[in-house]
Amino acid sequence: MSAASLRLLTLLLAVFCGWSLLVLLAVETGLGGRYSLQPEDAEQIAVPPSLRLDRAQSALGGLETYAKIAERPLFNADRRPLPPEVAGTTAVPVAAAAPLDVMLTSVVLRGDTQIAQFTDRTSGVSQTLKIGQSLAGEQSAWKLVELAARGAVFEGPSGRVNAELRVFDGQGGEAPTAPPVPQAITETPPPPPNGQGAVENPTAAAAEEAQSPESRAEMIRRRIEERRRQMREEAARAAEKQKQ
Repeated sequence: MSAASLRLLTLLLAVFCGWSLLVLLAVETGLGGRYSLQPEDAEQIAVPPSLRLDRAQSALGGLETYAKIAERPLFNADRRPLPPEVAGTTAVPVAAAAPLDVMLTSVVLRGDTQIAQFTDRTSGVSQTLKIGQSLAGEQSAWKLVELAARGAVFEGPSGRVNAELRVFDGQGGEAPTAPPVPQAITETPPPPPNGQGAVENPTAAAAEEAQSPESRAEMIRRRIEERRRQMREEAARAAEKQKQ
């Protein structure tokens, strides 16, 4: 065993011996002396005193002792009691809700998506609502509860009100704008030089021919053939180089 291990073991034994001496000293001075085993004879066992709850007296006083709690409530910010309610007083009348005055302009029903757009007849403001949402502004008391392809149902203070989809009756609005009529563009060719016959412009002719589907297909076919020819030539040159 090394010297370090011997020193550690010695220190542990010293600590254990010191702890044992302290326990022995506490026992000699009376530690645990008041505790003993219960006697085997039941008659020698002391009966604990009984507790009579009917004779117990409450330490709480009467209600007049705690009158200050009612005079200065703990949970009020100003620590003052609320004014008492006087019987027979009439409540302040609540302003009546505005009647429903909207126009259903569009409905979207697609799967779980149910959206409708309404326009306020008074202000002209448009609103988009889902089922369960309420109108904004003065008509906030009206809530959309049902939605169909050509109608909606609102629920409010006066019950349920139907709003029909607006259908254009041909009156009001502006006439549709007529689409512009395409005009043919004609170009006058320049006069032939020295009085000769008209010279055809090859660039313009090629551009006009390329605009047709047949010309585009022919052009693509030529490009493919040209690419194939180039690939065959490259393959032939590569084969000649390998032979050499």
